[in-house]
Amino acid sequence: MIGQNSSEQTIQLPIVGSTKFGRTPKMSSEQTFNMIISDGWLVPFGGWTPFIIGSSTSVGRGIFSSQTLNRLFAVIDNKIFYIGQGLSREFVGLTATNSGDVFINENNGGQLVFSDKKNLYVYEVGSPPSFTTLTPANDLGFTPGNITFQNGRFITVDLNSNRWRLSALPPSGGLSWPDDAQHVGAVETKPGLARGVIRFPGSGNKLLVFGQNVGEIWQDVGARLFPYQRDQSTNIDYGLTNTATLAANEHMVCWVGSNEESGPAIMYTLGNAAERISTDGIDEKISELTHPTECFGFMMRLVGHLCYLVSWPKDNLSYLYDFNTKSFFTMCDENMDVFTVKQVAFFNNQYWFVSAKDGGLYKLDVNYPFYDYGNGNKYEIPLIRVLPAITMPDQSPFISRNPSFIIEQGNFDYNVGDTDNIPRVDLTISVDGGVNYSNAWAEEMQPIGRRQSLFAWNDDLGYANDLTLQFRFHGLNGKFVPSNGTIGVSQ
Repeated sequence: MIGQNSSEQTIQLPIVGSTKFGRTPKMSSEQTFNMIISDGWLVPFGGWTPFIIGSSTSVGRGIFSSQTLNRLFAVIDNKIFYIGQGLSREFVGLTATNSGDVFINENNGGQLVFSDKKNLYVYEVGSPPSFTTLTPANDLGFTPGNITFQNGRFITVDLNSNRWRLSALPPSGGLSWPDDAQHVGAVETKPGLARGVIRFPGSGNKLLVFGQNVGEIWQDVGARLFPYQRDQSTNIDYGLTNTATLAANEHMVCWVGSNEESGPAIMYTLGNAAERISTDGIDEKISELTHPTECFGFMMRLVGHLCYLVSWPKDNLSYLYDFNTKSFFTMCDENMDVFTVKQVAFFNNQYWFVSAKDGGLYKLDVNYPFYDYGNGNKYEIPLIRVLPAITMPDQSPFISRNPSFIIEQGNFDYNVGDTDNIPRVDLTISVDGGVNYSNAWAEEMQPIGRRQSLFAWNDDLGYANDLTLQFRFHGLNGKFVPSNGTIGVSQ
């Protein structure tokens, strides 16, 4: 907000900011697309390049980096394969399903267990290796959910009851799931079905077990009858909306939760009480979803920033939450649709992911300034910053001119006269609360060696009493790193 003054004054432009839109666009339409805040600057989240070129008729389902085998496992359609250190692809086995999430984990005995929420598939290293399918009817006696591992045992839930299950210890491990008091627990706090289980990171013995409307904290105390004991003093009053949103990293667990009294919300816990990380604006968006339970999420550390990214593909919506800056950002693909990345794994000093869009396997990197799907299908990343509205305290009209900001320049590799590939920044304005925007004022970036940092439009933007500026950063040849700026206003 700025004060009324008949002479021109300079006010700050918060180029560096996050997604903070309000419950209605009039309250706030502020958003940042595919960028995060780092050391007081906006920086791109990053892009990708394909390792395996996907097909639009295929689907990525799961990915896992094996620490014991030093291999990357991925599931695309019904095919399980791994990538070794030499980056060669080796076939592992087939699932009985062709779509839906696949959850993967490993033990210390050379076993990996895959769950497609129908069967379990156990891969064992050996000469030769083996691949075994365990079905509810013939082998398990229950319908498995996601897979975690703790203290020698695989752990899953029975999706058709309130029970959760422990595998046998090695050597049988994931091949054996005894149905007895030593291997079966139950969600006890509230009635409902079991939904997911996850070992709490940073604690060797703590386990989180989720039902439809509650989460429970259990501790492996090594008891003979049943090794786990529930924390009687604490429970989490939010269950698990979709197991595919359950993610852990370092010292926290995130998920999309709900209970019998409230709709979906983005949650996290440090191992005791749970906290909502949704804002009023984010919660309003989530409340409008037509398919709120159709979602997936993952955590990753992005150049020092611990982030949780969650998507609702049928509602075309993706958000990233950065725990370092405690800020939300909007994520999207090249068409402004739901973000492509479904699950990530860190392997060979590189992030890899399977896609919600196709059957490709991709490398993700902050230094890729494009979305590359292979076969020449390389697209510009939508890098957009919509600023909060500029208004006078009394809503009286004003004239604005000469917006400018600091941005890193001089590192774009293009030829003089190559008008198709010159990076630029487009400025558009809205005078109706961010509903409609003007045609763009375009300014080109400086080429290599010309490092002038001030980026300015020497234009009058016209008369308004409610002005919203939108900046869009275009170009396939380099990354954009803007800082805050200024604009002149007068009445």
